[in-house]
Amino acid sequence: MKRSSAAFPAPLHHPLPPPLTTVGLCRDGPPHLDAHHRAFRGTQVDSEVGTLRRVLTHRPGRELRRLLPDNHADLLFDEIPWLEAAQAEHDRFTGLLHENGVDTVELSSVLTAALGAPDVCRRIASAAMRPQHLGRTVAASLYDLLNSATAAQRTELLLSGVTMGELTAHSPLGVSSSLGFKSRPADWFVLPPLVNSMFVRDSSSWIGDRYSANSMASGTRAMEGRLLSAAADAAGAQRIGDREPFESAALEGGDLLLAGAGCVVIGVGERTTAAAAEQTAQSLLSSGLATHVFAVLLPDERQCMHLDTLMTMVDQESFLVSGVHRDRCHWFSLKLNADSTVRADSLENPFTALATALGLSGIRLIETGDDEFTMRREQWSDAANVLALRPGTVIAYDRNTMANDRLSAAGITVLTIPSGELVRGRGGPHCLSCPLVRDPLTI
Repeated sequence: MKRSSAAFPAPLHHPLPPPLTTVGLCRDGPPHLDAHHRAFRGTQVDSEVGTLRRVLTHRPGRELRRLLPDNHADLLFDEIPWLEAAQAEHDRFTGLLHENGVDTVELSSVLTAALGAPDVCRRIASAAMRPQHLGRTVAASLYDLLNSATAAQRTELLLSGVTMGELTAHSPLGVSSSLGFKSRPADWFVLPPLVNSMFVRDSSSWIGDRYSANSMASGTRAMEGRLLSAAADAAGAQRIGDREPFESAALEGGDLLLAGAGCVVIGVGERTTAAAAEQTAQSLLSSGLATHVFAVLLPDERQCMHLDTLMTMVDQESFLVSGVHRDRCHWFSLKLNADSTVRADSLENPFTALATALGLSGIRLIETGDDEFTMRREQWSDAANVLALRPGTVIAYDRNTMANDRLSAAGITVLTIPSGELVRGRGGPHCLSCPLVRDPLTI
């Protein structure tokens, strides 16, 4: 991360309590996880378009105030959003979900409930330490800071990050004498802020009644996967395979598309690796969670970082696809060999193969537009990244007028939300949501 001498705002909304003498214990008593358990109880997701009943979201918070002109690129943002406007836009998004009968689960609430459990607290605090990068003194002080906080404070620290200056204010004697402290400016992040955490799609993927503990491609987002998996594990959710966040090949949820009827499509590109696609295909096929798995090699461009930036499902047989990039993707069918290794067979007619796997006579493709300049501009603002509330009804960004008009002309109901600030992180409504429960899809 680039160094800066600029000072950040005051470190916390509420002062932290003094550190405990025994750092291996959390301040919180027995956790109250009823709401947390309910959030991850009865999860079932078999498609992208079955009627949405429960979804994980995160209202952007103080973490966005950590973005500066000299660090936003390192934190994977193209611009610096206006927090209050981004929150208003996100409130409209969750309001629209509520109006359509969808129960929203707030990420920070789930994390606070989970982080009240001593074992979860220790697991996350240990993961945050990274003594090989921070040095033992700084790492130990960070561990103490997280353990001495309340569960709510702990959630804010993990989401908003911790600078060297903030850590020193908490533990001045131990940290300030270390070489790790003296070699870094006060605004250097000991714990990076999770500015991308509003894009909850990526840190986990719920398939059937289980979940994939995803590994973020960038170290900036590593803690997102660790936090979500810790919360899900604490609630008793069952994992797919034996993946450990940030210890496995990179896999992000925006690259997983559940087409229905046991068909899963995996994007391979800037974020998700071929190794992760093979690993996921092996787990899904061997467990029976999927009967057909396809892999799509994506163009190596920022606006194509995930599969869901290029295509999303809008009803049982229709996909909204980027008119700019549709023919630049290469598809493969992934199958298990007798020895459980994965074989990749190239597909010349991928949508024909997908239709066959889904038991359909054909797939309808709705391109985002027919004017190249408009398509390229709207691709940058996530025109193809829509969220299906039910078959034939989607949420889209209001700014992508050409793509939205084409959806409407194809008989799809388009509900729009404002997007002037949310779009600055290169994520649309699909990225802003992680479905936990959808009705079974009838094809």
